[in-house]
Amino acid sequence: MENRRKLIRVEVSDFLEIRPLQEVGKKIFTYSKNITPLGICFTSEIEWRKGTVLFIDYFLSDEFDSVKLKTTVVWSEFIDNKQGYFCGAQIIEIEKEKEGKFLKYYQQKLDEIY
Repeated sequence: MENRRKLIRVEVSDFLEIRPLQEVGKKIFTYSKNITPLGICFTSEIEWRKGTVLFIDYFLSDEFDSVKLKTTVVWSEFIDNKQGYFCGAQIIEIEKEKEGKFLKYYQQKLDEIY
């Protein structure tokens, strides 16, 4: 079976604030599981449907600032009642002013591995 991933996933556990496009005022708080510059995996108490647009405030570890991401859900899989769902989202857009900061963060985490 061919590996379709072009970028290495970096295991992280960073705080996320998720807001669905279609539900004004609703916020979900959770943690990331891994990231690439093109996508993010996270846990959620909610099952997100494929194609759902989510706005994510991604709080970089060791910083008090977040980077805003616009994503679309690619998959959502139920794990168990304690963990909820494991979700994958494709990053559509990264906050322009902080795109470099997000990519540098990914590179730092990658450097820690290798």
